[in-house]
Amino acid sequence: MSPALPYLRGLRKSDLVVLAEVSNLQDFEDYKKTELEAALDEHLAANRALLSGEQRLADYYKRLSHTSRSSPVKREPKPEPAMSSDDTRRPIRSRRQVKPKQEVEATDESDSSASKESTPASRTPARRSLPFSSLPPSPAVITDAIDRQTTKARQSMSEAWDASGITERSDALRSCLSSVRAIETITLAIELYGLLADIVPMRYLATFPAVPSVGTPNYAIKVPDLFILLDASFWGPFSLWLTTSIFLPSLLAYFFNLSLKISQQGGGSSIHAYGTRRTTTSVAARVAETANLDPLVYNVSKALVSYLVYTNIFTFWNVYRRTTVMAVPGAVPGGLPGLLTGSAIGMLGSLYEAILRR
Repeated sequence: MSPALPYLRGLRKSDLVVLAEVSNLQDFEDYKKTELEAALDEHLAANRALLSGEQRLADYYKRLSHTSRSSPVKREPKPEPAMSSDDTRRPIRSRRQVKPKQEVEATDESDSSASKESTPASRTPARRSLPFSSLPPSPAVITDAIDRQTTKARQSMSEAWDASGITERSDALRSCLSSVRAIETITLAIELYGLLADIVPMRYLATFPAVPSVGTPNYAIKVPDLFILLDASFWGPFSLWLTTSIFLPSLLAYFFNLSLKISQQGGGSSIHAYGTRRTTTSVAARVAETANLDPLVYNVSKALVSYLVYTNIFTFWNVYRRTTVMAVPGAVPGGLPGLLTGSAIGMLGSLYEAILRR
């Protein structure tokens, strides 16, 4: 046990672990605090020449060197005075008994003085923790902690994303929009919105007051006037748009269905050209998918009907007024070019879909 062991006993175990890592002490992880103190004291004392320059071990070696210099040295025996004739007559054994006593007394005095000097070191008030005690044992601990926290955050975000169901909903929406029918539906919805916004008046309902702190002005709240449904000014343009954009093109696409003939021919030689009862179930299901409407014929018919009706102001044998025929292309976004553009987009989509099916 070195004189600096009390200094090690006054430290916390975390400080001892730091000193053990600095001094390269091997296999100290399983040591208890008392065992670590003894092992560290022995290791530091044995490697004093190599570790004395380490700044974090300066306090230990300072106490070790100070204690070694201040420790009492065994006193040399005083020279004995010249013995008289009476003393020479004493047996030699008596002198031998005195000398060990002096050595024992000297040793006791040295031990007592050493204990007196070492006692203040052990009774010193609790030292403040070392300035580096708050630091982690090594940078690897910080890296591991960051990796664990990053993994937990990534896992929680992934679980929240999966629980929201956004991926499934986006995939379903993409599946619905990835067809010619979806493109045609969106085109018709845009045309219908423009038409209704033009022929349905808005009635004033209330005013939302301004908010000075935000800087918003007064906002008038208006709602559609549904009484227009009882007037011919609504049903005239609306029925004309239905006729030119939906009814007539759908009727032509149903009867002039080019894909139906191709599907029937591809079903096999045993199937009648007109789809008789000899058609098998699988072929009938495949034919039913394309037997309703031909999308290419629908878009071509829509463009042709819109051009002929709105360019020539065809009133369907005086069923509609000229003002009604002129009002529909003016209400649709883009006018007549907008109607033709929507049909052209549908035709391109139909051709592309037919090519992909091949």
